[in-house]
Amino acid sequence: MRLPPIVAVAIFAATSALSAQRAPTMAGRSVVYAPHGIVSASQPLASSAGLAVLQHGGNAVDAAVTAAAVLSVTEPMMTGIGGDMFALVWVAREHRLVAINSSGRAGALMTREELLRRGRTRMPTSGVETVTVPGALDGWNAILEKYGTITLAQALAPAIRYAEEGFPVTPIIASDWKSEETKLSHDSAARAVFMPLHHTPVAGEWFRNPDYARTLRDIAANGPGYFYTGALGDRIVKHVQSLGGFLTAADMRATKPTWVTPISVMFKGYRVWELPPNNAGVATLEMLRILEPYDLKAMGHNSAPYLHHLIEAKKLAYAASRNMWAIQTISPCRWTRCCPTRSSRSDGVTSIRTRQRYARSQDRR
Repeated sequence: MRLPPIVAVAIFAATSALSAQRAPTMAGRSVVYAPHGIVSASQPLASSAGLAVLQHGGNAVDAAVTAAAVLSVTEPMMTGIGGDMFALVWVAREHRLVAINSSGRAGALMTREELLRRGRTRMPTSGVETVTVPGALDGWNAILEKYGTITLAQALAPAIRYAEEGFPVTPIIASDWKSEETKLSHDSAARAVFMPLHHTPVAGEWFRNPDYARTLRDIAANGPGYFYTGALGDRIVKHVQSLGGFLTAADMRATKPTWVTPISVMFKGYRVWELPPNNAGVATLEMLRILEPYDLKAMGHNSAPYLHHLIEAKKLAYAASRNMWAIQTISPCRWTRCCPTRSSRSDGVTSIRTRQRYARSQDRR
């Protein structure tokens, strides 16, 4: 149907007025206002699940764990109960920032002698030898028990439903999934679960994971112990060892999350907080301290000087991470002994200036 000229002009004028009011952005989306709470995740079903928790009276911890569990279904190449978990949480009633590190340690069978026997001179970056004790599930449970209002079983419920009933795979996740197709194809179990039609799911394809739904349902019914000390944990250890990995049943039984003291630095009048090592957040803090003296705004966003300063700061911080960090649970030496140049500051961040000098000396070698 053709619109009368005056109506067409009115619609065009209204559209032009709206366009004039809207700031030109790459996203082309309106600002979202959320006065009571917001959930942001890398997949919309996970965000929706977390938002539903808030709408039913749950708090931010409840929503975060629920969303993370859904991500383990909808974005399996990125996260899951076989991985690690870190969290920084502002606890309003205590008026303090808390942090939890639930990353897994290396398996007890990984020794220097065994690595040398296998001809390893560097730590592998992929494969079963890189598998550490899974800490995520224990971390979810610990943070819910201390600061949540719902149970682990309640937090897992949306993930169980999506794993059982399925969901449409989104485009970016389909692309990431596709990039792991070669690795997945080398393992019969991985092919069966993650390539059910002999290929990784394409965008819009419906994906179900009933085996994972059953696993999550058993964990919900029996608690994390089913995963760490029960039959499932034993099966995981046996399979990892059969492939040449280093996990033991004792490793699974002994793992537990650690509540740690957050570390921070000042940057341009703001205090920025991160978790201490083995989390890589300390690298971010180092970058900020290196950049503190420079007027980045005056350089111009993404200008050559701007990018040069950011890149060099990253290089220095990551050089320090390779050469100067030591974790007492892995290395018997104390930080002050391993790193005699450590600052006396109580925030746990070593002297940036000393690290810069050290990094430069490494670059000249």
